[in-house]
Amino acid sequence: MLASTLESRERWRSLLYQAVDLVFETDSRGRIILISPETWLGQPTTPLIGRPFSALCDTVNVLQPHTGTPVQITNPQGEPLTVILSSCPFQDSEGRVTGTRGTLKTVSQTLPGTVATLGTENNSTLHPVSRNLPVSTVGVAILAATITALRKAIVPRLASAAAMDALLAPFAAEGALLDTAFPKTFLFTSSALPADIQPILSTPTPQAGTELFRTGGSHVMICRENIRSLRQLCLVVWRSEPWSAQDRQVCETVCSLLAGFWELDSIHRQILTDSDYDIASNLLNWNGLKSEIERRSRRLDQEAMAATLIIARVPGLTELSKTRGFEAGEEALRQCVALLRQAIRPTDAIGRISNNTFGLWMDGGDRFAAAERAERMTAHGIPILIDPPVHLPLQLGLVSRETNAEETPESLLERGVQALQEGVAENRKWRFSHEAP
Repeated sequence: MLASTLESRERWRSLLYQAVDLVFETDSRGRIILISPETWLGQPTTPLIGRPFSALCDTVNVLQPHTGTPVQITNPQGEPLTVILSSCPFQDSEGRVTGTRGTLKTVSQTLPGTVATLGTENNSTLHPVSRNLPVSTVGVAILAATITALRKAIVPRLASAAAMDALLAPFAAEGALLDTAFPKTFLFTSSALPADIQPILSTPTPQAGTELFRTGGSHVMICRENIRSLRQLCLVVWRSEPWSAQDRQVCETVCSLLAGFWELDSIHRQILTDSDYDIASNLLNWNGLKSEIERRSRRLDQEAMAATLIIARVPGLTELSKTRGFEAGEEALRQCVALLRQAIRPTDAIGRISNNTFGLWMDGGDRFAAAERAERMTAHGIPILIDPPVHLPLQLGLVSRETNAEETPESLLERGVQALQEGVAENRKWRFSHEAP
């Protein structure tokens, strides 16, 4: 998995250097803290670290967002040079700008005054900056806008949709995105596909590449990019005007970019699936808690000790992210986990079973000790100190495991959840499972 992640990152880095000439990052005062590659325009870039960005471009505020902004600079030979600046500031939780990341792309010695288009005579739909730039620069501006849209969203499906919107608008085209692992569900569609496109997408194509054809009154382009697990990402675009070679290059680059993004996301999901920890709460997930129960049960049987599994549900915890925002929901989760940790001994195990349900394993806790613990835990519920504060209830289902009992972690979980549900139905804060279902 580590090798696959590094390989995927290297692909992203290679793709980025094909699209731009310089990558940089600054701090909150506009001073360069990272720059790559090591040489640019025949000069080393390392001496620029620690210097203000004005050492490169003194006519723009780099802490403001830029999408394809043409900037005039002077190269080391003293000649004027035009570069395209794209940058995206990042902020802290209070909205203060803490720095920016961006790219520079060398264009030409001077800024041309001619108007260039992307395969169409009418370029009124292009970005205001794009309408005054040559074709190659328009492609860079579209790519920069696509990357910016991709980075603004957290969920991969929403990020891909935002990137497609940024790609289609300058082309005045319609489009769709398909992962062949799920051929019946499109990741994105701007409108209904022309009738002749669907059969082509349904036909397996082992090789990546680009197809251009005409159906009805539409000129169609399909870009295919292989991703891991023998799947393909298909980017489909169509419009009434023909596609030029520059259009094709831009769409192929965006398809490759989205494939790398989708591939990296699938790798991360696989890593999390195989992990024993819940990344959001830093607790064990059910797989990890199950392994702990199995390991500890063998030692408890040798020492002739009982144990108790407590299934704790916090109603309303998940809804806080929807009503109060993502940051409030994350803070509520952290405070909830802290309170549950304090309710058990440091040597006991705790895991997150679902969004608002947790499992607490008490080594050596018999029915009497567990009942006493449950009474104390539910006495005050879960107070959450956010603005404004909220007080969430705590519901418990308890199941004890006697020494040498022939029960699996799955059966204990089933009994604990059943006791929890019965307690809710009886309007009780906690309830024991006395018999196996």
